[in-house]
Amino acid sequence: MASLPFFLVTPADEFGCGYYRMRWPFESLQRLGLAQGVISPYFLDRQTLQELDPDVLICQRVIEEQQIARLTVMRKEISAKFIFEIDDLITDMPVDNKYTSLFHRNTADRLRRAIGLCDRLVVSSPALAAAYGSFAPDVVVCPNSLPDKPWASLSGVRRGGARPRVGWAGHMGHLGDLKVLYRVVRATSHLVDWVFLGAVPEVLKRYSLEVHTHVSLFEYPAKLASLDLDLAVAPLEIHPYNDAKSHLRLLELGAMGFPVICSAGVGAFDYDLPVTRVENRPDAWIDAIVAAIGDCDALARQGDVLRQAIHDHWLMDGRASEWAAAWGLPR
Repeated sequence: MASLPFFLVTPADEFGCGYYRMRWPFESLQRLGLAQGVISPYFLDRQTLQELDPDVLICQRVIEEQQIARLTVMRKEISAKFIFEIDDLITDMPVDNKYTSLFHRNTADRLRRAIGLCDRLVVSSPALAAAYGSFAPDVVVCPNSLPDKPWASLSGVRRGGARPRVGWAGHMGHLGDLKVLYRVVRATSHLVDWVFLGAVPEVLKRYSLEVHTHVSLFEYPAKLASLDLDLAVAPLEIHPYNDAKSHLRLLELGAMGFPVICSAGVGAFDYDLPVTRVENRPDAWIDAIVAAIGDCDALARQGDVLRQAIHDHWLMDGRASEWAAAWGLPR
């Protein structure tokens, strides 16, 4: 019996990108008997690398000069297929994104050199393929999905209170996106109870019923479910960075059974999911929220339909063959 292909997976971080794009997909392939291998948070030395002798080496967001130098040498040390993974447009980030300052001015050049050392580029969106595809001999789009555990077993509870619970969840990287909601929250605060999870400016806190502090990646699913929203909102500012983002926010909210209103005209949300899309104008958002809460039974059904769509098509184990193919295994 032929042995399983051996993967060496090197995530760039221990945050969302490192887990959603590297650790969790690999663990899914391993659990389903499609691959074996190891995860290393750093590039291995020559002896260890040659002892492991991986069939495929997957690296993520390599942009430091010492990493590029090591990647250059590793290509000569083993005969593995090299895969480069990235899921953000780090060469064009919004000014309000606090992570913008973390990247180098010559990031594009560094990416071009690092990706060019690999056999394939794997990205999470078509916009990223368009932005960075020319750097690689081959490019594959593999969209984000949710790990079955715990997302398949969680859902919010509709409390049926006097006023609908409407909410948002996010982190510091989304402050620019939240500006879309400033006038919206103020104008609707007498109709709904606003609930926020994550870093929220004072201008929104004063009109909110609840503001929950940021939690860790592993606590986030259960915390999101506990918000018990009747309606979730997912605004994104119009920007190339958001065009290149994935639809992960829609997946997370929808997996809870929350119906979703999101920004229209943004590439991140250009997926066939049963959500309501509105232009980033305050009056459009206000009208959409007022219309949605006018029929709470219909709103609940929308949430159920969205949750089922995600369970049917966007859980990680169900997309394992797509991940395997993207990482170089035959379908």
